[in-house]
Amino acid sequence: MRVEAYNTYASIIYQGNKVNKRMPNFAPQDSLYAESLNDESKQLKNVYYDVSEFNPLNFLGTTYTNSKAIESAQVQENSINLTPGTTVSLGEYSGQDVVLHVGDSSISMFWGSNPIGSDYSKRITDYINQMINYAVDKYGFPDMSKLTKEQVAQLWKVEKNQQNVIYKLGGPEEYDYLTKIGGAVDCLIRVANGQMPMASLSHDVYEKIKTGLDKMGIDTSRPFYVNGQKFVFSDDGVLRYA
Repeated sequence: MRVEAYNTYASIIYQGNKVNKRMPNFAPQDSLYAESLNDESKQLKNVYYDVSEFNPLNFLGTTYTNSKAIESAQVQENSINLTPGTTVSLGEYSGQDVVLHVGDSSISMFWGSNPIGSDYSKRITDYINQMINYAVDKYGFPDMSKLTKEQVAQLWKVEKNQQNVIYKLGGPEEYDYLTKIGGAVDCLIRVANGQMPMASLSHDVYEKIKTGLDKMGIDTSRPFYVNGQKFVFSDDGVLRYA
């Protein structure tokens, strides 16, 4: 069992009765522990019982919850609200802004009107499925053999345009980095809203969160607010509650 309390994390091992696996009897001096198991008001908060609860992939696509902090917090200096419907720029590239749009359960990214990252992948997949009338091969993937010569030529045009987008955004490495910022911001929103443990984030995600916030105009060298929750980056680049 793992407990997350503010910026402190602890692992706890609970051992029941080896014979019948029932809850052991508590001595009078340990009555507080017994009460904490039955009285909800005394139970530990932010307790995670399974390692899967620290896997960011398990949170992908789930609806963003409302942040309790944002409901009660006043407008703070050096703050940003990333709630459904929000669109924010990550800067201008080759004359057009890379924008990040917060949906109900995920982040979308565009360069001008061109989708990038997972949004491009989804759009091209939908486009192919429409072309082949949603036919699939024996493995369940879109059956590309159903494409006509004209459709293949059209897809080449789409792919050529996408390669041009990647070039305009600085090349494959910069393109990949920008799209990963979107994934990191998705994690940040969930942590700020209290629906995802901060302990599930890696140093790589910390770094991309920091870069993304810097691009949004947030001064990450000092405390800042996201959806009403106050954060700070430590000297070694770790995101912490402030």
